[in-house]
Amino acid sequence: MGKSKLEKNNEKEYQFISNLIANYIDRARKELDERWSLWKIDLEKSEVHETLGALLARQVTLATQIALSPGTWNEHIAPVLLRAMVDVYISLAWVLDDPLKRSKKFVLYGLGQNKLDIEHRKPRLKEGDEDSENAILIKALEAWANSQRYTFLTEVELGSWSGINTRQMAEEADCIDFYNYVYTPFSAATHSMWHHISRYNLQTCTNPLHGYHRIPIDPDIEPSVHYFYLAAKYLQKTFKTFDSKTELKPKSESAFDYLINQHKSESQSQGQK
Repeated sequence: MGKSKLEKNNEKEYQFISNLIANYIDRARKELDERWSLWKIDLEKSEVHETLGALLARQVTLATQIALSPGTWNEHIAPVLLRAMVDVYISLAWVLDDPLKRSKKFVLYGLGQNKLDIEHRKPRLKEGDEDSENAILIKALEAWANSQRYTFLTEVELGSWSGINTRQMAEEADCIDFYNYVYTPFSAATHSMWHHISRYNLQTCTNPLHGYHRIPIDPDIEPSVHYFYLAAKYLQKTFKTFDSKTELKPKSESAFDYLINQHKSESQSQGQK
């Protein structure tokens, strides 16, 4: 028995999306590699290149992992991941305005948090427990930290790594609109705040005798490709800011432009049928 027209269309759509995702990811990673190869490295300021390089790579990772996971393209999960991308963007944009000083703050704060993690784990060790999973992890964390700065010289800073809050960072980095219209709204999902969970995890009881109170639900939400688009858009925004501040002129095809062009081409193709 042959396949129905609907089944054939579904297979074609699945193949199109699969190819689109794979090609997008390949282009995004090539964009990262090209920028790293074009950026002149100053070994006396290695923390600048490592911090900014890692933040840029992290943004690629978030965008490509969202692309790979259509099951996350919904209001339950996408805002959490996209908010993390905004966090990366604000940090990168802020560091770019004073690279050496701010990259050092970023690295030292991270090492301090690693030290704090180690100190929290040590009390759980018991005598003769040197080969336990926790002991092995502590040794690995200490070795990683000591390869950069001895832990006994590392201070643990409380509060934010930058010394100011995220809104202030956004203001100083000239991206307050991004903070207001993306970071803040998506924080509702990240922190499970009332104005998010009341919309997506409650529904009105249909029994009028109960006064139309709301009851908890775990609804399935159809994936929306719009969230993939947003992830790609935020990565493109990050690349552009990095290029502007470093004066790089990459020549590789933009993964975001590829995504847009493919969408337009597919839409036109569908419109002609």
